[in-house]
Amino acid sequence: MDSIVIINGKEQSNLSIFNRNMQYGDGLFETCVAKDNQILFWNKHLLRLNIGCDKLKIKKIEESIWLEDIKKALSFSSKKNCIIKLILSRGNSQRGYSYPDDILPVRVVIVSELIKPQSKQSLSLEYAQSGYHSNPNLAGIKHCNRIEQILARATMKGDEAIMLDENKNIISVTQGNIYFIFGKRLLTPKLDRCGVVGSRRSLILELAKSIGLDIQEEEISMIQANKADEVFISNSLIGIQSVSSIENCQLSSSSITDKIKRTFESVTQDIKSWTCL
Repeated sequence: MDSIVIINGKEQSNLSIFNRNMQYGDGLFETCVAKDNQILFWNKHLLRLNIGCDKLKIKKIEESIWLEDIKKALSFSSKKNCIIKLILSRGNSQRGYSYPDDILPVRVVIVSELIKPQSKQSLSLEYAQSGYHSNPNLAGIKHCNRIEQILARATMKGDEAIMLDENKNIISVTQGNIYFIFGKRLLTPKLDRCGVVGSRRSLILELAKSIGLDIQEEEISMIQANKADEVFISNSLIGIQSVSSIENCQLSSSSITDKIKRTFESVTQDIKSWTCL
């Protein structure tokens, strides 16, 4: 199906050439999963979006307005399973980085059919040729300037690629968060200087703790990664996916990952995890 686009509450697909998101990447976005007019983990997406607004000083949009836009977009779709992309631009302004105090945000909702990628039992990872540069002011949020990920994926040959920071510490994969299991410990990279805090990340850490794992967020080097018993990644579309290798390092186990994944999938089936429109 063709994508359905709602801009500021109206079905249209044309943005002004003066839109700051188009000119500078001056905006935020979220990618949500919807089924039968329900959105999975909506509160987590809205929370991250609003945190991004606070960091970038973009005017927030009321939750009721977002939900009304999403409901309208879904009403034009005949598909039960959809991807909903929210984009919030700071607004339109004339040339230059400065903007007026009374600038009005531009909100976009795009609904597309959810086509799940071919399922793989586990993924093979490589190290990306492009990585992150630290900027605590942008860390954690899903801002619209994603040139680092674009460059990383441009040279990627395998299933996914691990992105490093300027100190060669592991931060994430190009499209998700990454987790390492060492015995009864689960380590995931600190994201206070760069990277994106995934919408599923906090839930996964809670579930891992509930099955008896010691959870730690810290710097993780490539040398440490090679010593992991299990590795998995996550994002809003794939959920949890185990990793079979990182370049030449093979991983033979996924038993704890599978346990976390089963628990995670049971949560996604719980009606409490979905927001009805």
